[in-house]
Amino acid sequence: MRVLALLLLLFCLVFPAGSARAAGFEGPGVSPVVTRAADVLDARDDAPCVLEGHILEKIPFRKNRYVFGDESGRVVVEIENDIFGHLTVTPHDRVRLMGHVDWSRKRPNEVEVDALALID
Repeated sequence: MRVLALLLLLFCLVFPAGSARAAGFEGPGVSPVVTRAADVLDARDDAPCVLEGHILEKIPFRKNRYVFGDESGRVVVEIENDIFGHLTVTPHDRVRLMGHVDWSRKRPNEVEVDALALID
């Protein structure tokens, strides 16, 4: 019985009920979700991002930095090794990157990636 209850609890945590929208405040002052590479360059610091496209290349001599591209353009993304996990990604693979904008005065905006998923 305890095993069944534990499995039910794990199922509820993995597949929560309700809408697919993220929880939190929606209204004035909230940064919109950035969904295009071209929009990253003008986005505010820490604006949430969900980008779909291709990781095109690794940037030499810049740790964990890659060029990401979609139909709107290209942007530099930072992907830590543990984010890749067991996945092997090539420039031909379509990916979804979830993260936030990283702003700096010294360089164009980048995206710090928190999660990565392959898309069919």
